[in-house]
Amino acid sequence: MSKHCGVVAMGLLAESGIIQTAPLCEIEAYNRIEGFGIFVTVRVVGRVSLLELTQQEPYIKAVCRELSDVIPPNLDLPNMVAGNIENFMLLLSSMQFQLNEATSTASSSSSYNTRLYSYEDDDDDDDDVDYHNMDRISLFREAFHIAKATDTQGYTISAQHSPEESERSAQDLTAISWAAFTSFPKQLHEDSKQRATTMIDENVNYRIQALDIDDLFERLKLASFMLREEKAELQAKLALAGLKYKKLDDDSSSSSDSD
Repeated sequence: MSKHCGVVAMGLLAESGIIQTAPLCEIEAYNRIEGFGIFVTVRVVGRVSLLELTQQEPYIKAVCRELSDVIPPNLDLPNMVAGNIENFMLLLSSMQFQLNEATSTASSSSSYNTRLYSYEDDDDDDDDVDYHNMDRISLFREAFHIAKATDTQGYTISAQHSPEESERSAQDLTAISWAAFTSFPKQLHEDSKQRATTMIDENVNYRIQALDIDDLFERLKLASFMLREEKAELQAKLALAGLKYKKLDDDSSSSSDSD
């Protein structure tokens, strides 16, 4: 704490070794429990690239370089891809809802929520959020607010490109690019734990790729590609159940760009 100002990197281990890009975290609180060790609460404040390991015992110490996103001078294309991501979220939530409803295994506490998210600050206390009963859209909305609230990166926008009121800011686009990876559908089946684990395993490679990308536009495109694959998987599940996806009134217009 005293030597490193309470800042540590979250080392991610793979079969081949340590992943070269790591989240940079600030220790907000810690508690030492005799016989168990130290429990800490950390907040991600950035990313670093590992350049060289200088120590491995009793903990890993390394030389790192902080990573910052490259923001395109013109945000028209990133805004278009972000719109596709929003449409995918609405579409996937609708498809999952219909699949759960058809198989009669949806939780009674789950309901179809057509809200995406607002760009206004959300004053809700994170401790009151029930992530287990959220649908895909609500998870995405909550992840967006968390990503935006914890964003410590500065942004410089070209004076030649003055964003319109309807456009998303660079900070909003960055939050969307992370929220798309940190939210995944709540599986509402009897074996929901196993299914959710499978979904996480399928997407973990995309999240690792996103962590290593320092170009905002490229990360948005990767998120859109991942969601397109999820759409194909849900369509296959609907077909196996003898169902054909039927657009709900609320998403009939917003899903047209995602088909």
